[in-house]
Amino acid sequence: MLTVSGVQESGEAQTFTSFIYSPQSAQGNPECVLELYTLPSDAAHEIMPTRPLATSRGKDENIEVTKAWLEECQSHHAFCRRNEDTLTQLPARLIEISDDETAQLVETSDQVGRYVALSYCWGENPEENRITTVQNIQMRLLAGSLPRDELPGAIRDGLAVAEQLGIKYIWVDAFCIIQDDQDDKNEELSKMGQYYKNSYLTIAASTPRCTTGFIDTIGRCEKHPKNLLPRDLVPLHVFCIAQDKDEGHSGRVYAREENPYQLSMEPLNRRAWALQESLLSPRVLFFGSRTIWFCRHMTHSDGGIEDWSFEENELERTRREFQIELSKLDKSGSDDQLSTTTESGADGSRGMYNMWHRIVGTYSQRSMSRPEDKLPAISAVAAEFARLSKDEYLAGLWRSNLARDLLWTTPDPATHRPETWRAPTWSWASIDDPILYEKPPPADAILLAKIEEVGTTPRTMTVPFGEVARGSLRMTAPCFNQDLGKVDDDARDKTSRMWLDGFKWKGGKTERAMLLEALRKHARGGIDKKEDGDGEDKTYRLPDLVTVVALYGVPDQIDGAGAGGDPLTEVKHWRVWGLILKPVDAPGGKVYERVISFSRMPLRFTDPAKAFDERRTIDII
Repeated sequence: MLTVSGVQESGEAQTFTSFIYSPQSAQGNPECVLELYTLPSDAAHEIMPTRPLATSRGKDENIEVTKAWLEECQSHHAFCRRNEDTLTQLPARLIEISDDETAQLVETSDQVGRYVALSYCWGENPEENRITTVQNIQMRLLAGSLPRDELPGAIRDGLAVAEQLGIKYIWVDAFCIIQDDQDDKNEELSKMGQYYKNSYLTIAASTPRCTTGFIDTIGRCEKHPKNLLPRDLVPLHVFCIAQDKDEGHSGRVYAREENPYQLSMEPLNRRAWALQESLLSPRVLFFGSRTIWFCRHMTHSDGGIEDWSFEENELERTRREFQIELSKLDKSGSDDQLSTTTESGADGSRGMYNMWHRIVGTYSQRSMSRPEDKLPAISAVAAEFARLSKDEYLAGLWRSNLARDLLWTTPDPATHRPETWRAPTWSWASIDDPILYEKPPPADAILLAKIEEVGTTPRTMTVPFGEVARGSLRMTAPCFNQDLGKVDDDARDKTSRMWLDGFKWKGGKTERAMLLEALRKHARGGIDKKEDGDGEDKTYRLPDLVTVVALYGVPDQIDGAGAGGDPLTEVKHWRVWGLILKPVDAPGGKVYERVISFSRMPLRFTDPAKAFDERRTIDII
């Protein structure tokens, strides 16, 4: 005997999920979870209004749904309509759709108008994009110079969708930037954020490479291609009874086992450059394993369960918050000079920097083909964030929130740096690992460090938020050294565990990955060592000589200072946040590189009056 319980979620889009139980279901856990769908023409659709996923991606019926979303956005969304009344300045170059068969590259000469942008994956071979070069640009400016059927698939289909939406101009980076002219690349890169931000719509093509088109059918049964439904649906005949009427109708429900959708697994959303294209675009029409609409007001899918809660860094909420804040700023027209304060202030400001941390967390998990693009690929978002925060950008960190920004961490203490220097070690941009901001200091934490000097130098002033040529940081903070090379292995391991145990519980992994890791550790008797194929111990070890730097501290309330007392001189027990550094050979000494950060480390001082007396001024490179 099976029982079914349904959960209906109300809101702009209603969905229906069923939990299936059997008498053997342990502790009330369901045997399986089903997604239930109905067709709009069926009697059951009135009580289960979720449509199956569309299988005709980019084709007529799919485009009609898209046009309805666009019409709703233009007519009813206040934040989305704010810039509708004025035409924006066009990018320096655009592809103009000439007719059904041809297009051409045009130079706009500061004209105003309406255009769409294309966000897509280049693929491993840049030449497949048929990039614009110094040699071919003049030819591409001729009428009919771009036969549409000869364009790479993603670009060809981007033009087709733009045409169906009534837009004749489209911006495509591979074509609209002269790729072998460094001056042109720098100039256009500095404007890329504005190009996406001012676009009427961004078409996001989630294919693994540019040669793959996205206008096609997906998910259909190969043996029954005329059946428009996804192949994994099972039809169920039901009888629907209305709650307020003594009557009913027969209908049909389509079921499949729950298949949570993760935007982060789409090919386009694994590409680093695509993040800023999504964050800055006011509207995004996404063609992946499903067709999705994003704007400042809503997110809709062409069929399917609309549940975006399976993402690690809440990308959808972050995108919408960022868009709304930019819209408010643009409306107010307030663009004051940068602030140069040294510590974050109100809760609202701290919330803004938390949003940046979520953006960095998402961005750092994406891939790029050129290591030197680490900062350029997020430079447009950084430029807009600088306008929002009125703050100074420092290779991925912000002056006014610097002490907190320095506390980034990684899932594993062993990090990976590119062969060529890219950023100072205190910047997350110096490594190629996922970045986490976990367990930050509370609002009432005591700042123990003082930033004396900090600065970065852009590699080119044309792109001030892009690559950096150098960076420096000088701070005065409580410091103490630990010479792990002078103690025996047991003592060294004990000290190391104190600083490294926190990495066992780092985030940045899916629940499935964490479960598998826990099972592996259990199978090996809880041993925490990492071994290669030869059995060699690969456990991470701290350098022989390290310096612990305290940035924030919270006194333990069990022995808190008396009324009017100073916790810095009266409290023995503290929770401390800070950095572990290693010294480097440099003239004058006191120069260090970052190793790891630590959070909420419990420290006990025998003499509270001298707890943080040992303060030094150090340079971190």
